[in-house]
Amino acid sequence: MICSLRIKNLALVEDLALEFEDAFTALTGETGAGKSLLVDALALLLGIRGDSNVVRIGADRATVEAVVDGSFENWDRLLKEKGLPPEQPVVLRREVGANGRSRAWINGSPVTLSDMRDASRIWLRLTSQHDHQSLLSEDRHLGLFDEIVGVCVDLSTEANAVKEAETRLRARKNSEANRERRLDDLAELLGALNKLTPKPSEWTQLKAERETLRHATHLEDAWRESAGAFRSARPYLESAKRALSRAAAIIPDIQSEQDRMRSAMIELDDLQARSEDECVKWSGMGANRLEDIESRLARYERLARKLSCEPDELSEKQALLRSEQAALMEGDESVAELEKVLGIVAEAYRSAAEELHLRRQEEITSLEKEVHKRLTRLGMAGAKLQIRMGISEDPRSVVIQQGRNVRVSPKGFTCLAFWIEPNVGEGFRPLAKIASGGELSRLMLSMMGAGRGIGEELTLVLDEVDAGRGGETALAVGESIHELGQRHQILVVTHLAQVAARADHHGVLSKETVSGRTRADLTWVEDEQRIRELARLLSGHPDGPEAQAHARSLCAI
Repeated sequence: MICSLRIKNLALVEDLALEFEDAFTALTGETGAGKSLLVDALALLLGIRGDSNVVRIGADRATVEAVVDGSFENWDRLLKEKGLPPEQPVVLRREVGANGRSRAWINGSPVTLSDMRDASRIWLRLTSQHDHQSLLSEDRHLGLFDEIVGVCVDLSTEANAVKEAETRLRARKNSEANRERRLDDLAELLGALNKLTPKPSEWTQLKAERETLRHATHLEDAWRESAGAFRSARPYLESAKRALSRAAAIIPDIQSEQDRMRSAMIELDDLQARSEDECVKWSGMGANRLEDIESRLARYERLARKLSCEPDELSEKQALLRSEQAALMEGDESVAELEKVLGIVAEAYRSAAEELHLRRQEEITSLEKEVHKRLTRLGMAGAKLQIRMGISEDPRSVVIQQGRNVRVSPKGFTCLAFWIEPNVGEGFRPLAKIASGGELSRLMLSMMGAGRGIGEELTLVLDEVDAGRGGETALAVGESIHELGQRHQILVVTHLAQVAARADHHGVLSKETVSGRTRADLTWVEDEQRIRELARLLSGHPDGPEAQAHARSLCAI
C-alpha cells in the first residue's frame, strides 16, 4: 500500500505532501480543483510517458515521490533482480523536466521507465472513466483474468527451453561454411562485448552520474575561489580585531563588539575549511572520472549501433550471442540428437501449457456468474459478461496441441477475450467495441470485487468510476467500493456524495489564487466538515439544512 505521496510543481500543485491510511479513501472537490492530478501523479510512478505540459509554469521540473509498504517478498525479488538497494519501505521517485526529459529512481537508484512499470505490478492498479487499457486491449485480457482468479503459473522455464532448443537445432543445420563464418563474427562481437563487460542498468546509471559530474569543474572552481577569498579576508579581520582591542582598552562597554568579532572569525574559519574540503572533493570527482564515463558511454553506443539494439540491452544481447556461439561450437551433436531434445522440451511445454489452459477454463463459469451478480447490484441487471477462451496458433511453432501449431509463451498458448451483452437480447460482442465509459467502469469494479487473486496489499485507484451514476446505482457503487476497501487500500476520485459517504477517510481538494498564481491543496475532513462537503456534493450548498440532513442519513447507512 502507499504510505505517503509528495508532489511538487505538477500543473496546479505547487507542493503537496499527503499521508494515506488503509481501507477506502475518497477524494472530492470542485471541478478543476486538481483531483485528477493526484491520479496523474500516481500514473507517472507507474512508468507512463510524461511530457513538459505537466510541469507547473515557471518551474524547471515536476517531481512525484511515493513511499510504498507491504508485499515484502515480491519487492525483495524485484529489487534483487534489478540490482537495486533492498531497503523497505520502497521509495519511488519520478521527475519530468520542462524540457520534456524524464528520469526515475527506485530506492535512490536510477531506473528505466520499464523498471517502473515492472514495479507497478506489485503495488498499484489504476482505472479511470477514460482510461480502461486493461479492458479495451484484448492483448491484456488474459493477464487481467489470471490476476482476478489467482492463476500465477509462469511457463518461462519451459518456453525458454523450447526456444533454446530451436536455436541450437537451427544453428547446427547451417552449412559448415556459414557456421565458421558466423563463429568468426561471433568471436569478434563477443570480444568487444567481453572487453566492455556491460552490466544491467549500467547505461542508465552512468548517464545519471555524468549529469552530476558535468558540473564538477565549475563546482571545484567556485569552491576554490571561495576558499581563496576567505583566506584573503583573514588579515583584514585580524586588523579589525586588534583595532577593537585598542578601543576596548579605552571604552570597556564595547566588549559585545569584541565577542561578535570573535564569532565572525570562527565562522570565517569554518567557511574557509568547508570551501577547501569541497574543492578537494570536486577536484577528485572531476575531469578524469567524467572522461572515463564519456568514454564508456561512447563504447556502449558504438556497440549498440553495431548490434542494432539499445545500449541498455547489451548485457542481454551478450548472453544471447554466447548461447548462439555455444550452440555452433557443439558440433559433436547430430541433427537427430538435437531434434530429439527439441521434441522432449516441446512436449514438456505443451503438457504444462495444457494444464494451465484447463485451470483457466475451470474458473470461467464461476467468474461470469459472480460478475453478473455484481453488475445487477450496480444498475446493469441486463448485462452479462462472456469470457471466450481459445488456443493461440503460430504456424512457425514446433509445439502441437490437438493438431495445431500453438504459441510458445510464458503465459501458455491460451488466448482470451471479454465479450459483453449490455442488454438482454442484443447478443454478445467484443467488449472494446461496444461498452461505454460508465459500463467499463462498473464492469472493472465488478471484476475486482469478484477477484480472488488480486493481492490484498495492492492499492486500487479508481478515478471517477461512478461518473454518470445516481440514485440507487450510486449507493450500490459506494457499497461495492466500501466492500473492496475491506481487502485493499482504495483511493477513489468521486463527485457523488453516495460514494464519498461510504469512505473510511475523506480528503477535499481545493484551489486558491495567491499573488496571481493558482495552486491546489488538500484537506482531510471529519465530522461536521465532512457533512458540509457531502452536502455540497448533493446540492451545491454546503450549509443547506436539507442537504446536510441528507448527508447525515448517507453516513448512517
